[in-house]
Amino acid sequence: MPELPEVEAARVLVETNCSGHVIEKAVCSDDDKVIEGVAPGELQKMLTGRKLLRACRKGKHMWMELDGGAPALMFHFGMTGFCAIQGIPIIQYVNARARTDDWPPKYCKIILEFEGGLKLAFCDPRRFGRIRLQEDPANNEPISKLGFDPVLEMISLEDLTARLAAQRRAIKTVILDQSFSAGVGNWVADEILHQARIHPEQKANSLGGDQVAALHHQMQDVLKIAVEAGADSEKYPVSWIFHQKWESRGKGPKPKLDGKPIEYITVGGRTSAFVPALQKIPAGAAKAAESAAKGKGGKQNAEGGTKPAKASKAAAPRGGPRGKARPAAAEQEDESKVEMSNDLGEKKDKQPDGAGDKPVRKERALKGKPSSAAAVKETPDEKDVGEHTKGSRKAPAAAAATDKGEKRAKKAAKLGS
Repeated sequence: MPELPEVEAARVLVETNCSGHVIEKAVCSDDDKVIEGVAPGELQKMLTGRKLLRACRKGKHMWMELDGGAPALMFHFGMTGFCAIQGIPIIQYVNARARTDDWPPKYCKIILEFEGGLKLAFCDPRRFGRIRLQEDPANNEPISKLGFDPVLEMISLEDLTARLAAQRRAIKTVILDQSFSAGVGNWVADEILHQARIHPEQKANSLGGDQVAALHHQMQDVLKIAVEAGADSEKYPVSWIFHQKWESRGKGPKPKLDGKPIEYITVGGRTSAFVPALQKIPAGAAKAAESAAKGKGGKQNAEGGTKPAKASKAAAPRGGPRGKARPAAAEQEDESKVEMSNDLGEKKDKQPDGAGDKPVRKERALKGKPSSAAAVKETPDEKDVGEHTKGSRKAPAAAAATDKGEKRAKKAAKLGS
């Protein structure tokens, strides 16, 4: 899914080509899943005649500020959202369907036509993106809930050290948390940790001073390189794990980086690529994490979470019918839905430290027709399976027992009379 570099590239595209221009016409699709809180016709009227003052971004969110005191036009790119301007080549996302330069692009959700014939489109094939109007986005949710943006406002090494010392979760889980560091997604996190030579499962509060310093540097350096490249992956350094991590994780030999195998484990519900030969958990790290946790009055698992061997097994391609491996792209899509939901603030319950380190388990739908208490709803884009708890399975048996008891009582009453 689009992460900080991709969204920043979109912001630069809009800022460079559209700022200072007046919107002569807006065309909005009738898609209330993507366009939130405003009818298409109303949105078109509100945008027409407005001048686009500037394009802004924080984390994975982008918004356009308009003149006349109008609310800002906000975008979250979801899993597959992108911006396109007629006549300018479209940057392709890695591991996604290729996009053409045809106009208008497929899956358009909004097209802004500016004075002079300039046309800007926001498209979203999978429809998990969001478009909304919002007053003062920087000071309201979801932007106000985001953590520091490593490109816009990187915190000091001392501040990062203090924040990590308070975290008992795996380091990758921490930096993926948008309330901690805004804009860091799965591929960026893998690259940062690889370049810093940090194992993704190492507990954040067990990182040594040199490790924190390396992390602080790489959070800035990796994103700086990606942003300066305009999110064009062909311009990324050949030494990056990025170029090899997309190789098949199923059949065949494991991908390698400079002759060293790349392993895949699940951390924080996301498939994580790392090089075991370079990214090792230091001896004593678990003990250091335990001491740090006890110093705060809490309890810490001395083992430091999921063991690498078990994690690798959990992250292996899931078996389908007759043991067929589930496509890696499908797994990545499922994980991206979770990440996107967290970015939008749709996750209601906050997990305790360490809870996010466990692989995400999916409920399997029961065969046959679903009960009224556990209906199954399916749409072309997603499947939401109702929960089937043990209590709901026992409910019919309990009801039958109650009926038998009532019949016996009635029979005894008749005999007594």
